[in-house]
Amino acid sequence: MERDDIKYLIKNYYRYQDQLKYLTEQIEKIEARATKITASYSQDPGRAPITNPKPSKVEKNAIKIADLKEKRDQVQRLIDSTDKLLSHLRPHQKYLLKCCISNGMKPEQFAKREGMKPETVKQNINTILSRLEKVDII
Repeated sequence: MERDDIKYLIKNYYRYQDQLKYLTEQIEKIEARATKITASYSQDPGRAPITNPKPSKVEKNAIKIADLKEKRDQVQRLIDSTDKLLSHLRPHQKYLLKCCISNGMKPEQFAKREGMKPETVKQNINTILSRLEKVDII
């Protein structure tokens, strides 16, 4: 993997988790709506075209559920890829990347908070990213 791809995955890690939670909630909501059985009576049953009938609400919801599940699976794969990358690191290295890349903290701020030199933090980030470039996550 390239360094930019690794940074992108780590930078969006928390956004992916929020998106996964949102998609799961939407799927549950639409599944509840799709399984709800209510009688629908129409005043004019003969008005719908015979050759191209309008899809029912259940069919529309089933299509939405399939699309949302596909999106959820894609987001889950991104999260899994990021987790595989981060699993090759030590806890303090994960912490550094999550603070500086995921949360957008500047290396100078991290260095001040942790009592380190900013150059050391930048060098550690580069070393960690170089190490992750060699990892095969497929």
